[in-house]
Amino acid sequence: MKKTATLCLVLLVALNVSAQVKKNVKCERDISLHLSHIFNPSEASSSWIIPLKTEKDRLMPEPKGLNNTLTKKLDHERMMHMQSSIIRHGNFTAEPTDKATISPKIEKGFSNFSGGGTPNDNHVAVGNDGKVIAVLNTTIRVYDSSGKFIKVWSLESFTAPNGGNNNIDTLPTLTRTYDPRVIYCPNEDRYIVLYMHGTTDATSFIVMGFSSSNNPLDPWNVYKIPGKPTKDSVWSDYPIVSQTKEDIFFTVNLLLNGTSWEEGFTEAVIWQINKEDGFNGKTLGSNLFKDIKYEGVSVWSICPIQNGPMPNGSDNYFMSVRPYSEKNDTVFLHRITNTQRSGLAKYEQQVLISDVPYGYPPSALQPDTAFKLRTNDVRVLSGIRVGNQIQYMQNCMNFGTKQAHITHNTIYDLGSAPFIRGRLITHDSLDYGYPAIASAGIDEGDPSSIITMVHTGPWNMPGTSVIYNNRYGELSEPVKVKEGESLIYYTFLGPANQRWGDYEGIQRKYNEKGIYYLIGSYGANNRMYSWVARVKLNDKVWETPVQSIKVFPVPAQSHLDIEWMNTVEGNYEFLLYSLDGRKVSSSMKLYVPAGTHLYRINTLQFATGSYVLKIKAGTKEVLTTKVLID
Repeated sequence: MKKTATLCLVLLVALNVSAQVKKNVKCERDISLHLSHIFNPSEASSSWIIPLKTEKDRLMPEPKGLNNTLTKKLDHERMMHMQSSIIRHGNFTAEPTDKATISPKIEKGFSNFSGGGTPNDNHVAVGNDGKVIAVLNTTIRVYDSSGKFIKVWSLESFTAPNGGNNNIDTLPTLTRTYDPRVIYCPNEDRYIVLYMHGTTDATSFIVMGFSSSNNPLDPWNVYKIPGKPTKDSVWSDYPIVSQTKEDIFFTVNLLLNGTSWEEGFTEAVIWQINKEDGFNGKTLGSNLFKDIKYEGVSVWSICPIQNGPMPNGSDNYFMSVRPYSEKNDTVFLHRITNTQRSGLAKYEQQVLISDVPYGYPPSALQPDTAFKLRTNDVRVLSGIRVGNQIQYMQNCMNFGTKQAHITHNTIYDLGSAPFIRGRLITHDSLDYGYPAIASAGIDEGDPSSIITMVHTGPWNMPGTSVIYNNRYGELSEPVKVKEGESLIYYTFLGPANQRWGDYEGIQRKYNEKGIYYLIGSYGANNRMYSWVARVKLNDKVWETPVQSIKVFPVPAQSHLDIEWMNTVEGNYEFLLYSLDGRKVSSSMKLYVPAGTHLYRINTLQFATGSYVLKIKAGTKEVLTTKVLID
């Protein structure tokens, strides 16, 4: 039991990030990556046709970590009768937030059709002027602000015309392109496209394009990034991206030729590249962080975490787990401390333990349960950082129902004493997979977020959903963005190994409050199609001050945050009582101006249990609410 002590009430402020545990990671600094050539989309064919390739060519590189024995075991254990078990992490108020009042609204949507490979590998970016770039295997499509189609071209179009500049290592003819990502930089009003080429050390490299303006149809500066940056026998796979104000980060996994992931994985590396160089067509300043290990073993699949609400800051966090564990709770937190141009960027690592175990998920079901959809593994797929918190997403086993669901995890107190609190996002009849998350906060102190994921089930065709997580940690009802129209059934794949996706995408529209663009997959004509949607958040906190007290998170671990509005300025007294009316803290008196305020209670010194928090103005009791401390 914790000893009763004085209640400590402090103004909530962002915590400075302190030094982390350092590891002997190697950093190759100031690698010069020369401009390959300038690509002009206006000169590319606008009537690109998906080629009828062989079955082998149509299948994009697999994650290689599919554990068939474990998958069969988990699929066998799976219960057909499912039950809902969403974990509530909301606030204590007189009236809990009505989920319907915070559910996202789908303003419009349109099909991005399908690409030339399986699965889709969807990603999306939207500019401040409303232009949308949607990428998937193996195409790039551009739309205007109304959703009207403008132009499409293939990833292979980025090849150097006429061999490019013979003085440098330019792009050859592109024959095996996959895993595209796209990012919009609101600070420069430009776009970045990145994708992979080749599945052997002889053919592997990364194509990286920087737009020269905010018009995607204007010329792009194109670069060739080495696919075997550590030794000749490896190739690069599965990029994940984030950006800060100055830099773009992307991670890849290095694999040996002709082996499975579990047998051939060698290491995951982090690239740090100066964005300004790319936008200006200069030689890219870049750093490569390699030999990232824990206890002598390379850490698998590192996910960059996106700073929010704006992509500012000079440091960047990264997350990874043990992606092929049947059940585990170990989490790796990585950090690059400074910009590429500063010459001071360093790598730091911490190991944390999650309070909610993660585990290898079973296959997802379709209405014809013989055709199962692969969920791959439990790697971190997407994440955001807001202030001193990180939120990150994984595919995961629901250990209670044996369904494929997703986890939404939060790391609190970055730089101080970080700890993790996780929860499953579940449904009674749907499987969820491949989540992507974006910051939805009003400001840098607001941890609201929006999450998109694909869904499927015995009574639902595969489609795309979205869910809102408000600043109190309360989840809206999931909203189906696009209903599926058919099974996903590729004849060249076995019924139990249908590809469902490797990732989806979501981005806020930086100059329009509450507006987000997402891209997800859905079944149609027995294959995967992609769907782009414009989503508007509906949260009254954005429009009006808090009218009553909000205390969150529930239950408290190290602290409780109190948000409340007072209409009259003056001296207020804060007191904490046990449920039997016994005062368990000395009073804290503060002068509070009129308005909405956010305060933090340090709860580490209090015993686990339920309490009553009272706020008084003189002898008048202004607010009373229940508090739960874990």
